[in-house]
Amino acid sequence: MDPRVARKIARVVAIIVAIAMIVTSFSFVIFVPGLFGMEGSVVYAASADADLDRRLEDLREYIKYIQKNYKDQVSYDQLIDGAFAGVIDSLGDPYSVYYGSSTEGDDFIESVTGEFSGIGVSLENYKGQCRVVAPIPGTPADKSGIKSGDIVRKVNGIDLTGKTLEEAVSLMRGEEGTKVTLEIDRDGKILKFTLTRAKIKNISVNSTMLDGNIGYIQITSFDNDSHVEFRLARTGLINKGAKALIIDLRNNPGGLVNTALEIADQLMPEGPITHFERQGKIVETYYSKGEAGLGVPIVLLVNEGSASASEILAGALQDSKTATLVGTTTYGKGVAQQISDLADGSSMKLSMYYFLTPNKKRIDHVGITPDYIVQNSRNPNEKEMAEKYASFAPMSEKVKPKAGDVGLNVFGAQQRLAMLGYPVKATGTMDEATVAAVTKFQSENNLYPCGILDYTTMAALEKATVRYITGVQNGEDLQLAKAVEIAKSKI
Repeated sequence: MDPRVARKIARVVAIIVAIAMIVTSFSFVIFVPGLFGMEGSVVYAASADADLDRRLEDLREYIKYIQKNYKDQVSYDQLIDGAFAGVIDSLGDPYSVYYGSSTEGDDFIESVTGEFSGIGVSLENYKGQCRVVAPIPGTPADKSGIKSGDIVRKVNGIDLTGKTLEEAVSLMRGEEGTKVTLEIDRDGKILKFTLTRAKIKNISVNSTMLDGNIGYIQITSFDNDSHVEFRLARTGLINKGAKALIIDLRNNPGGLVNTALEIADQLMPEGPITHFERQGKIVETYYSKGEAGLGVPIVLLVNEGSASASEILAGALQDSKTATLVGTTTYGKGVAQQISDLADGSSMKLSMYYFLTPNKKRIDHVGITPDYIVQNSRNPNEKEMAEKYASFAPMSEKVKPKAGDVGLNVFGAQQRLAMLGYPVKATGTMDEATVAAVTKFQSENNLYPCGILDYTTMAALEKATVRYITGVQNGEDLQLAKAVEIAKSKI
């Protein structure tokens, strides 16, 4: 077969091959009760399609040809994994990801649900060292006596020198009930701690009472029980005499959709919360039962960092006139993903639905516009810069580019570095200038200056870019001040 023809066939057939090999056992990271039954699944009758059989055979021969004739030894597993990853990449969707193992998919689920097995400690990269920010109260780390400022040198005898923060965290996490030994440097003295891993739950809801009988609730993410935390916080503030509520969703990247729906149901009158759309058709609508009976005015704070499930809640409260929105237009990530396990033990995260506001407005690439636009910045070019930032390539590839590497992560990093004033050009190649810029950025942000675009560096670069565009003015939170003003006027 002409390799050029085979190459075309491979691109066309890649999606078919991946779907044909999927086992229909799903682990839903983002779900709505009753939404993902058999009707919500895509069914392919591959065996009944003669044309499909022919193409699959062509692809099989194509892979065999490469395995036999490539200049270096390559396994069928490697080629098939590449085909699977290529399927997802061909979608051009930054939120859909192929995981080479179920472990990677499980790690994603843990990051979304806010629950994992480990020792319960917050860490940071401090000048290339793994430093303890603080132990989480009540966790094994807290009970063992680990303190803020401790430097973790080794985990189970493995030296952390040169390792990324993600690698260090991975070593500390593990199955509940298993032991892990940390070697700690505390003011030059080496200490050893042997801890038993336990289930750790992140606290995603914080609350306090502001002046004027105004209750303030911050939701940092939508974990698997954030709605329970929210209910307790809301009830506590109301019992303390709160006559209005400010709910802060700023920089909340989302999480579990059903958790956001549960919170909306606690606040809204009877009616639709969101609609799920696939291939141009609404396939499910989730409704509020209207049993909240809150009886106090609500102001909702949002910004460009409010995404996904945050936008479901924001759109629902705005369309139902349950809350007044203050801040800046939200991120515009209006798609829901689902984790699916594959027959070979790998998994994928696939964007399967758009979600719409109660009034059936699209959120994806649009966002939610607040009722009151309030900037926390004096940057006169903020709007222009934000529009430019919105066009930047996502740094979503599961790779850590080093010198000479090429890819989307490199291109996206170069765009952000250039905006921050580093002398780089967006070429997609990790050239000498880019390595130097990354190293300088890492040094300036207390990261290990290795010149590699690891996950910690890319996350820090993303935050630095957003801060550059919308920096808080002299430490004063103008958005919160406006929210308080509105809340007081409604009491």
